[in-house]
Amino acid sequence: MNDSTISSWIFDLDGMTPQIASQHGTMSRMNADNFAILKGMAGSLLRLKKGGIQAPHWHVNSAELNYCLNGQANMTIYGNAQKFTFAVKPGQLTFMPKGYWHDIENIGQEELKVIMIHDIERPTDISLAASVQSLSKEVLNSIFGLRSPGFFNQLEDKKISDELIDMTPLDLADNSIKPTTSSESLSNPYTINLGATEPQIQTPGGVARLGSTPYFPILQGLSVFVLDLEPRGIIEPHTHPNAGELNYVIDGKVRFTILGPNNEIETNEMKKGQVFFVPAGYFHYLENSDNSNRGAVASFFSNESPQFLGLVGGMSSFSNETLGAVFNKNTEYFNGLPRIVKNILIAAGTN
Repeated sequence: MNDSTISSWIFDLDGMTPQIASQHGTMSRMNADNFAILKGMAGSLLRLKKGGIQAPHWHVNSAELNYCLNGQANMTIYGNAQKFTFAVKPGQLTFMPKGYWHDIENIGQEELKVIMIHDIERPTDISLAASVQSLSKEVLNSIFGLRSPGFFNQLEDKKISDELIDMTPLDLADNSIKPTTSSESLSNPYTINLGATEPQIQTPGGVARLGSTPYFPILQGLSVFVLDLEPRGIIEPHTHPNAGELNYVIDGKVRFTILGPNNEIETNEMKKGQVFFVPAGYFHYLENSDNSNRGAVASFFSNESPQFLGLVGGMSSFSNETLGAVFNKNTEYFNGLPRIVKNILIAAGTN
């Protein structure tokens, strides 16, 4: 383990020392090299100060699903000969297909904080600056229809960063830097304001907003459920046959239990900014362990439509004879078990 890995299941993403840092922001990366249990997923936490930019880049081997936690930004996505520039604010969920070019500009007055999830355990990327600097001035002038020597001969060459993603200052005094209008965002299939949507699941234990298909149709290979849990609220113990799950604690305290195929079991508690990963098919649950305050979790999945197999429906599906044999009880004992062959999803806890 490294100093950010609290257990084999938990990673302190907010608390780790960022791999990339400048006066304009930081990037903390979590992948299979520093969180060995990851499979088919990885993540990063981007923090940009006022005026900071995450420079244009693309991911060679992964799609990206990002969720804005704090701040205000403009974002541009370029792919398939189309450009979309749109506003980003807390609750905004954005999907970039593999290889699509994108950036983020902090146009607000406070820190921008975005969590970014990938559908591979070791994502790689290439920057726009590096791609331009790999070409000769003659080629660059020619493809833009310019005479040589021309525009690109005046472009200063900088040393290409080994880190690929660079943070550079944005001049907020420039009046051309403005938030995009809501109408520009409405026609953009790559982003939704998940935080402003009506929760698809509402129970006494909490609510869930589902950033998955069919609610966000553009998704491929990634999705997220944003969970707001009441005090002692419980996510039903369950499995996901078709998806790994990476949970980021947005706020509050979360207790989880996970059971693996070799009967390895762990119960632990996490705080704000920490992550735990659950491989596909592993049995697990989580709850808000606070008796008084609400908690919030973003549960990311390695499938655009994760299946949820809950304990209530599963246990209700089997006969009294089967359950009696398994638990060494008379069959009549299980006449008292409520038969609910459906997902409960979020239950109210008891104090």
